[in-house]
Amino acid sequence: MLWTLIAVVFAGVAGAGIGIGLRKLSGNRLPGGLPPVLAGALMLIATVGQEYAWYPNNLDDLPSDAVVLSEREQQAAWQPWTYVRPWVRGFIAYSPGDMVETAEGSDMFVIQVHLRERWQPGIIRPVLVDCTGLRRGDVTGDMVFDATGQPEGVIWIGEGPEDPVVRTVCGHDAPAS
Repeated sequence: MLWTLIAVVFAGVAGAGIGIGLRKLSGNRLPGGLPPVLAGALMLIATVGQEYAWYPNNLDDLPSDAVVLSEREQQAAWQPWTYVRPWVRGFIAYSPGDMVETAEGSDMFVIQVHLRERWQPGIIRPVLVDCTGLRRGDVTGDMVFDATGQPEGVIWIGEGPEDPVVRTVCGHDAPAS
């Protein structure tokens, strides 16, 4: 957030500088309100540009085989341009390369889910996915696995085959991109 603020301030200073330069080049024939108008316009452009650049920049930070499971888009009245093209405010992804089967043939996998949200620190959470029961649950410190790879003490969540995590990890659907 600090870097965003610094970038917006520099964009404002650049806009004002451009406005002052244009006024000087025109022999002060351009209106005196040009520098603050250009400063505000460049600040707005810098803010909007950073909002739209956040998602692809965060995808670049993930492993190369990362699969996006879901996205949360932002549309707001105070950001009217988002009605033309919403920007991604948050997403959930995982890396198939980090997927581990709890035991050979158990059809139960542990994945590392990456939770990213604009203005929040990224979270990596281990999630247990049961492809036979079409369900998932969070891996906790008190969870244990028996010799067949079946967990004990797991609280199952998820909506069955409609759950994007279960659907993608178990191969019932193509990833969201």
